[in-house]
Formats: sequence, C-alpha cells, structure tokens
Amino acid sequence: MADVLTSRVARLNGLVTAVLARIAAVALALIAVVTFLDVFARKLFNSGFTFTVEMTEMAMALIVFLGVGLVTHERGHIVVDVVTLRLSQRARVWLGLVTNLLSLGFVAIMVWRLWLQAAFIASKGDSTPIWNFPLWPIAYVIAGGSVFLFTGLLLHVLDAADRAAHPGKSAPESAERPFQD
Repeated sequence: MADVLTSRVARLNGLVTAVLARIAAVALALIAVVTFLDVFARKLFNSGFTFTVEMTEMAMALIVFLGVGLVTHERGHIVVDVVTLRLSQRARVWLGLVTNLLSLGFVAIMVWRLWLQAAFIASKGDSTPIWNFPLWPIAYVIAGGSVFLFTGLLLHVLDAADRAAHPGKSAPESAERPFQD
C-alpha cells in the first residue's frame, strides 16, 4: 500500500514539477528576448528599456524556484561521488538517508520561511520601483514552487529509508523516472 501511495505521489509530483519547469522555461525565454531587444534599442536609439533589470530579477527568481522541483524529482543535481564510491553499498544507503533527512529538514525551514516572507511582503504592499508591480504574487509563486523541492526530497527520504530497511533493493537507476513501479 505504501509503495502504491508513494508511486502515485511521485507521479503527481513529476507532473506538477514538469509544468512548473515549463513555466520557468518561458521565463528564461522572456529574459532572452527582452535582453536582446534592450541591447538592440540601446544600439539603435541610444536608449534601452527601463524595466529590463526589474523583469529579469523577477523572472530569475521564478526560474530557480519553479525549476528546482523537477531537478530534484529527476535526481538531476550534480553529484560528486569520489568518496562515496569507496564506501560499501550499505554505508552509501545510510549516508544517503542521513543526507536526505538533513536536506529535508533544511528545506522544510526554508519553505516555511518563504511562506512567512511572502505573507510579510503582501502585508507591506511592496512593489517594484519602475513598473510598480506588486511583489507578493512573485513571492507566493516562489514559496509554492519551493514546496515541490520539499516533496521531491521527501520522496528521496522515503526511497532511502526503504532501501535501508530492505538492503537488497537498489537505488533508482534512471534519472528520468526515479520512482517508477
């Protein structure tokens, strides 16, 4: 039952993070287009856009916090395994469990603080200086995106705990579908 539930949560997490990553990709494309047009306008008219920096800052925040969930879900982070490859399989499993638990605790605090910060920004009514765009929607999107970093790490913890409890089980091989049945 727990494997079925974990598999379903993992599948849902993968779908949501893929959609969020596509939104992040659109934000990245927007940065590229606006920066190109800004440089073009500076060369052609000796005057660029006034909002480029503001828009880039907001889009970069979206890129990071909407993309990190998919990277975590797909186990796409850079891994340096020079030391861990010299450990036994059992030691690697337990080290993975401990590091995933520590990461989960850190990310839980980060997610909590991001939600508090978003509420604080909303209560203050902060906005951007040029566009006068309210910052609270971006802050809440960032906090929401960080939740999927947490759920990805939670799935890693559950996987590591399962492998620690059942020593014969191997780690997910595929980075594309790490939690499939």
